Amino acid sequence: MTNIETVSERAILHGIKDGFSIKKISLIIHLFFFLLALFLSQTIMFGAAVPFLLPLWAIVRQRYENEKTWVLIGGILGAISLGLGQVLILGLQLVLYELFTRFRYWKLPTSFAVAFAILLGQFIWQTALHFSIPPFIIQLYIYYEVVLAFFMTIFVQLFFVQPHQFWTKTWNYERVGAGLVILAMALTGMNSIVVSYFGLAPFVMHLAILIAAYAGGVPISATIAIIVGSLVGISELSFTGIIAVYGLTGVVAGLFIGLGRAGIVIGSVVPSAFFFFYDTTLPLDTVYFVSILIAGIAFFAIPQNVFTFLQNIIHPKRDEVLLQRQEWVTENTKAKLETFQNFVVFLKELVFDRFTSTETIKTVRKIEPTQTCMSCFRYERCWGSENNGMDELIENWFVAKSGVKVAEQTMAEEKIKLKCVKSTKLLEELDYQLYNDKINGEFYHGKKMIALQLKDLSNHLNKLMKEMESETLTFKTIEDELYQQLRTAQVQCFQIDILNNTMGERVVVCSIAKRHKTYEEQHMLCERILLPILYEVFAEPFQVEKIVDQKHPFAHLQISFRSAVRYQIEYDVYSKAKNSWISGDTHAVFHIHPGLVAVMLSDGMGQSREAKRESRRLVRLMRDCLNYNMNPETAMHTLHYVMSLNREVDMYATIDFALVDLQKGDLWSWKAGSMSTYILRGERLIKVEGAAAPVGFMPVFSIETEKVKILADDYVVMVSDGVFSGNHDWDEQEKYFVEILKDSIENEIPIEIMLYDLMEQYQQRYEVDDDCTIMIFNVGHVVPKWSVFKPNRKVVS
Repeated sequence: MTNIETVSERAILHGIKDGFSIKKISLIIHLFFFLLALFLSQTIMFGAAVPFLLPLWAIVRQRYENEKTWVLIGGILGAISLGLGQVLILGLQLVLYELFTRFRYWKLPTSFAVAFAILLGQFIWQTALHFSIPPFIIQLYIYYEVVLAFFMTIFVQLFFVQPHQFWTKTWNYERVGAGLVILAMALTGMNSIVVSYFGLAPFVMHLAILIAAYAGGVPISATIAIIVGSLVGISELSFTGIIAVYGLTGVVAGLFIGLGRAGIVIGSVVPSAFFFFYDTTLPLDTVYFVSILIAGIAFFAIPQNVFTFLQNIIHPKRDEVLLQRQEWVTENTKAKLETFQNFVVFLKELVFDRFTSTETIKTVRKIEPTQTCMSCFRYERCWGSENNGMDELIENWFVAKSGVKVAEQTMAEEKIKLKCVKSTKLLEELDYQLYNDKINGEFYHGKKMIALQLKDLSNHLNKLMKEMESETLTFKTIEDELYQQLRTAQVQCFQIDILNNTMGERVVVCSIAKRHKTYEEQHMLCERILLPILYEVFAEPFQVEKIVDQKHPFAHLQISFRSAVRYQIEYDVYSKAKNSWISGDTHAVFHIHPGLVAVMLSDGMGQSREAKRESRRLVRLMRDCLNYNMNPETAMHTLHYVMSLNREVDMYATIDFALVDLQKGDLWSWKAGSMSTYILRGERLIKVEGAAAPVGFMPVFSIETEKVKILADDYVVMVSDGVFSGNHDWDEQEKYFVEILKDSIENEIPIEIMLYDLMEQYQQRYEVDDDCTIMIFNVGHVVPKWSVFKPNRKVVS
């Protein structure tokens, strides 16, 4: 009887629900509890009324708060049909039960509370009637009612589980048996309802047998018929004959299942017709046959979706479940492996297929006397106390060799020849040192780049294997993991819907049992328990979007969570080309996901089209690397290696790269040959500097990650080196630039025109004679849109 919920079963259940609106479903549930209370309050066993309404009231009071009114109304109406005294006894027992359950210092189990309420209520009533202790036979009836009510409470408790678990919880033998007992007791209360030739009790009993035969076959229909028939027969003290009638009805109806619904209906009439002629003492009269005929007609009106759902509960299709899970495993694993393969192909094309492998990387080294200088007779004049500036000339030669201008290289060599008597041999040795430095630096950086790439590959593979182990192989979805976390935290959550699972855009809806009634307690539950669990599962902060107090189909809380993006940025860019020609600067601002923004500023070497193409290419490749989930540091090293490979000319570009986390308020900065980043926080100035050389320029290339906590109303400024001129003092220009920027912020100049006013004022003092680009962005809190309302009347205090 174990139920494994499949995708098709969910679809069937939703199909049944879709056929009715929420109001209709609520009305059906109200009507069900009303009728059940009505019939249980009229239950007669062994010729005496049995208080079976109180067990139903006890469980409904605990688990189905919305149905208390309907149960009470149905119970009172049923008790009225038995007499005014039964109404008074029922009211007295309900009052006593409420007193027992509300007693603060001693909490009784539900079954014992019901039993004590019936025992004490009956003794009080019978004592008042007899003006003394009730006779012994009356006391026996009271004890008999107490025992039956005690066990009936257990049966009702087993069958009526929590509302959200009624259809999803396992239909084990104990729960099914409890339901059959409740059905049998309700049938005894239906015996008094007869309209002309129609009896409600035989109608419901026969319809239940037909449904069981069609949904479960012979075993289920025979079992239900015998159990319910036995209980009904015992209550009426005529169980031998009626057991045979109901038992054979279930068996024959199940045997005709191959003929469809018509065969089941025809087969179910055969035993009744047989016993009508065989045993004239059985209550098989006109009322009985008309009732089972109407039950057969009603059986044809039941939708097929209902029987499909019942069949899935009774006979779960485990093979179909395994097949669906296997297909899901295959598709999911294939998609993940394809993504991983695309990542590997991207790296291969990036490093090996697009470029050649000729090295042109330069380095800066400490200037020391060469072997030629140390063996020369003029060593003291060049390097000793009478230094004639040879070290400066050699340093200038290395700097000239790192550039592309042939004139500067020729001039540096001529200056060395003027002062050195062994200039030819010295230049050969310097060329050899430069070549060794390039080879060693390239070898070192190649090893570091490959190590970082392998690290990224390993991280991708580990993530893939973990997902396969935790989700694909064990069929554990993210909803199941979240449900287990909530269950561990003692949160009664019965439904989890992940409407969007994209990083930064996640939307999660949790439906939980309503234990906290006030708005403050509900928010405290979210802040203290639910939000930390969501952060642990998804590794990103969440916020409570709304809390809805649902009343239908039962009372519960529906809480919607959304990825918390605390900050938003507003940015502007100022760019100017030298002599209004082509600028070698390139910038980009884009969202990796709604909670993470990437900001890039690249400066190519010079003002030519090649410089523009180089900076744009660097930004584009960096963006591609991030789209393939490559670590930013690994991406910087990889692009340095790629751009350091020689083509026809030696080119390089700087890059200023920043990631802004709008969820946590963090800024990560990576720099390669770029200018400082300025963060203005009121009167405070925070500078983020980098010592790394431009991408593709140095053989020994290192990246440092700077992390800065950003706050609301911070202004972050990124600039290229063309803003500050080499003809003036660098510090003075920077100081004046920051002063103008602070004044603009204090004067609350809109960010759209701030940079244009700033550069206009700045250029009045310092001339900008190179390509320059300035990027500024302001960080602010995400403020919800407030609603404006007008009060109906003015209150003057």
